[in-house]
Order: sequence, then C-alpha cells, then structure tokens
Amino acid sequence: MVLVSARTALHVLFIKIIVFIKKNMKNQDLVDYLRSCGVCGVCQLRYLKARGSEYKDVKETLRKLDVEVNEIVENGEAAISPEDRPAKKARRGICSTCLGLFSEDFQMELLAGILASDFAKYDCQKIVLAICLPMSLQLKQLAMWFALQRKFGAAVDGNNPPDVPIKEAVKLILHPIICEKLSKEYDANGLMINIDLTHKLEDEEVEKLVKLNKDAFPAKAAYQKRIEISRGLLEKQYQPSKVKAETFEKYFEIPCSTVEEPLKLTSIDLQGPLVCVAGRYRKLSRELSHTPWVMNGQRLMEDSIEEIIIRHVGPHFTERLDKITFMSSGREDVDVRCLGKGRPFVLEIPNAIRSCLSKEKAYKMEQAVDTSGKVSVLNLQVVAREDLTQIKTGEEQKKKFYRALCALKEPVSVEILSKLQIPQSFDIQQKTPIRVLHRRPLHTRPRTIYSVKAKVQRGNPKALVIDIVTQAGTYIKELVHGEFGRTTPSLSSILGKHIDIQALDVVGIDLEWPPEVDNSTPTEEGATNIR
Repeated sequence: MVLVSARTALHVLFIKIIVFIKKNMKNQDLVDYLRSCGVCGVCQLRYLKARGSEYKDVKETLRKLDVEVNEIVENGEAAISPEDRPAKKARRGICSTCLGLFSEDFQMELLAGILASDFAKYDCQKIVLAICLPMSLQLKQLAMWFALQRKFGAAVDGNNPPDVPIKEAVKLILHPIICEKLSKEYDANGLMINIDLTHKLEDEEVEKLVKLNKDAFPAKAAYQKRIEISRGLLEKQYQPSKVKAETFEKYFEIPCSTVEEPLKLTSIDLQGPLVCVAGRYRKLSRELSHTPWVMNGQRLMEDSIEEIIIRHVGPHFTERLDKITFMSSGREDVDVRCLGKGRPFVLEIPNAIRSCLSKEKAYKMEQAVDTSGKVSVLNLQVVAREDLTQIKTGEEQKKKFYRALCALKEPVSVEILSKLQIPQSFDIQQKTPIRVLHRRPLHTRPRTIYSVKAKVQRGNPKALVIDIVTQAGTYIKELVHGEFGRTTPSLSSILGKHIDIQALDVVGIDLEWPPEVDNSTPTEEGATNIR
C-alpha cells in the first residue's frame, strides 16, 4: 500500500480540478462572461489564475491564453460588448470586482499620496504596502463566485475561490508597480506604507451582511448576543459550499452589481522599519546603573548606561528616543565595572527614519559616548533582526570572566593561597541573593565555577586579587562571602575564614558577537546596511 502525503494528495486534486475546468470552461468563454459583468482586464487575468509578471502586459497575457483582446480598453479598464452589457451601465474604469483598485487612476492617486506624505524623510530602500481593504471587495468576489458557478456549473469549485485573492493580487500587481515608480525594492521588513481604503457602500453592505449572517447561520446566531462582522469571518464562513446562492441573493446581487464610484483613498500612514544597532560597551564607572534607577518614584542616579548610549546613537535613526529598547547580554551591578572587550548590547529602534549607518558616523557616535567618561562603546553596527537571537541564545551556558579584590582579617598565608588555586571546575548551589529578591523570584540555582586563581595584592598583605571564571548568571559577590550559607560552597567556606569583596570587574564575556569592526577606518562603501 502506497501512502501519499496530504500535500501530495492536495496537489493531485488541484491538478485534476484544473484539468476538469479546462475541459469544461474555455478561457474565451470565461473572459467573455467576465467582460459582460464589467470586470476589468487585470481582474480577468485574476480569474485566469495569472501569476507574477503576467500582469505587466494584460493584452499580451490574454493573447497567450487564447483570448481575444480587441475589446480590451487601454489601462486594463472594463470593456463590455453591446449585446452583453448589463442592465445597469458600468462607469468606464470602475471594475465591478476590484472597484478600481488595479486601475491606472488609482495607481497615480496612490503614488501622489505617498509622495505628499513624509515619505522623503525615510532613507529606507525597501518598502511594503499594507492595504486595509473594505469588506465590500470581499462581497464582490463572493457574488462573482456564485455567478460563475451558475454560468459554468461544476467547473467552478465551491471550496476554492476561482480567482487569485485580492490580497495576493496586490502583492503581484501593485507592489511591483509602486516599487518601480518609487525606485525602491520590496521587503516585508522595509518601510511599511499603511493605506486605508473605503467605499461609499461599505456601511450599507455591512448592515446587509449582519442580516445575511443570521439567515445563513441561524444556529450560531441563536446563541450569539452580538455578531462581529469581520474580514476573517467572510474568508472563513462565506463560500458557495457553506452559504446557498439563494440565501446570499436575498441581500446582494448575483453577479455583483455595478458601481458608480471607485474605492476612496482615505489615509496613508508610514511606519519605518525596525532597525537593530549592536555593539559592545565598557562600563568605566562604579557609580552608574544599567538602566534608569527609580525607587518609590524617586530617581537614585542621574544617568545610566542605557541612557548614555541611546542619547548619542538614537537621534541618527529616530525622533522618538523613548521608543528605543535597550538589551544586553547580562548586566553589572551599579558598583561593578565591565572592562576588556566589553558587553554585547543591542538597540531595537522602531519606526526608524534611517536604516543604515556609515562607519564614519558610527565612529563619531563611539567617540561621543566615550566623552561621558562613564561608558565606552565599540563595534557599533546595524545588524539583522534575526541576529538578535545571539544575545539570548545560551545565555546561561556562556562563560564570564571576573577579577575581584577581596579582603581578609589576617595576612594572606601560603595555605590560603593554595586553597584558592582551583584549576578544575566545581558546582555550587545559589539561592537568589537577598539584595535582588525585590526583582527576582526566590530560587536555588545550580551554577558551575570553571576555575579560581588568587594572588596577593601588591602592597597589601591582607588583600587578594582573585580571577574567577564562571557560568553566566552566577552572583559573584555571594560566591565570595557565601551570604550566610545561601551560596554553597563559597570561597569563604572553602577557606574556613571570613572573606569580603571590596571591588569587582567583569573582564571578559564569552560571546563573539557582534562581529568586530574598526569604525575608525571607513570603507569605500562607507555604510553598513540593514540586511
């Protein structure tokens, strides 16, 4: 017995349907009927299942599909033969199914609207159209679906729409045209152009749809206090296999009625792309919080790492610095420095005006941050959004390198030094420190200490400089003094003596991201672009 996958079975079924349709419904017959209903040339191709570049030249594509083109009006407008002209005369250029969405008039109006907006202030080279369509369009598609079933019978399936859906057609038809006119590329992550369209009949037709819904689905209407009419409802519930044509026709004409007015462009709103700027920061101050430190409504420190970086990097990309999200691979306490190559961080910048960063500009930003005297930044660059997983992936598996200045109550002896030379790894159990219980849940966390190495501080026989390599997420201060047994074992318990930590530095983070870049030497291209 041969098992056929669901996808293969559906593909075979689809091929059979297409073959059946071609045997029982000629392209010319279909187009002739569509023309008689006031359907434009572009939408005729939608019902012929045209794809991609086939929409560029309507006449040529129709010829290839063995359809006469002598009746097609220029610009893809509807052409209706005198003998097939419906009772209500369609106004030239307004298609009864797309309501002028794919007409040249709408394209020109849309382009003019985009150019009249704030489009020029965005430097993004990639765009995407997000069009909010009135439900009237979906009702037109449904009415035509019923009409085609009546005309061609079983050749038109009741479950699968006979046309390329409007939303998909927008991507196939409008996107390439608008991108070409604006000299931009299509990218779903680019500058989003939100377009809101309405139609004069929308409110009236929605009221009819509420009544139709009660008539078509009485069982559901019986227990629903309020019927929410939505585009999703139309897509899921309204198709010939679920709603009878006779029921639909009580409220809407079959085929869809002609219209006197096209779609109306009501608004264009621009949403810049999400730009991610990565780098590494070094914290040089022992009096600087990671993020704004506010307690009981009172600010405890006047500045933070987050604010310093955003203040000098953010204005290049956006006017709304308050919308920027700052993330880093871990964080330090207020009194802990971060040295070495620094700690990886990312700024997520929504609705960005600019999407690229030249090395020259990045270097100036790095220098500006350095002037704070509290934070130093390097490797500034724009990175792809998908790369942000780097900063979180394996967060607790990474190694962190620390240097701690510790104090004893007695001079350091050879015995003490030997106990703190631990080249092999060992595990500890750490309860959430009391100092962070206000923001972290109480847990006992296992952590691995990879190595410990100690030496006497020069000029101070009671002080130790201890280098510690640990698993990320280890609380180093508590590892040293033990916090009354809440961390076991601790360096204090290993020594059998009280030991306290005086100062702590992060000297290394085992995360080779983002890539190292030397912004002080600009390349010929001069820019790092979002991918």
